[in-house]
Amino acid sequence: MEGRQIFQDIGRAAFGQGVPLVVAPEMRILNVGEKIIRRVGKVDFLIGCANQAGSVTDFCALEIQAVYFSGQSIVAHFKEFMRTGALPPEAKRRLDYRSSAQKRLMPQLSLKVPVFRRWGKKFFVAVDSLFFQNLPKMKTVESLANSEITWLVYDLRKQGQGYSLVNPTFHFTVWDDVLTALREGRAPTPEEIMQEMMTRKNTLRLVTI
Repeated sequence: MEGRQIFQDIGRAAFGQGVPLVVAPEMRILNVGEKIIRRVGKVDFLIGCANQAGSVTDFCALEIQAVYFSGQSIVAHFKEFMRTGALPPEAKRRLDYRSSAQKRLMPQLSLKVPVFRRWGKKFFVAVDSLFFQNLPKMKTVESLANSEITWLVYDLRKQGQGYSLVNPTFHFTVWDDVLTALREGRAPTPEEIMQEMMTRKNTLRLVTI
């Protein structure tokens, strides 16, 4: 199971070789409400290390992010690709890296990473190599010890009728640098905005209040 490999890769990095692991999917980490407490902010997986008695002694977080396709459902075309190794001619799709990163991954990280920073717990994000290559460039740090978000970047290897994961490369980053990179862009000055509005004055609507 490929998911088991990801858990094992993280377990070895976070806790060491041969440590028993427990995996809890979709754990909610934020309490909201006063009279009635409910939890929000689901993390894809919490990975814990266990002692000989089976009690959890530490844990870290894992988010898994895939890239989205533009257009309609890709399921039928994906099944065709898995069967033949090629997309049918009518499968006009493109990988929407910007939406996957800025619109999907960034809000998730913004909600969850600060909590794990406050706890002093490690946070891992697993993505494929093409996804990572299309992210804005991020500064890296030298080791897991100083990393607040550790990226596991996987390649896929053709194996029989399917694909398997190649051992990941690790990229160590801190939250502030990730936040800056994924915002991706410099805000213009107000003067620049007004100048652009003037260039579009023929399309602007005048509203009387």
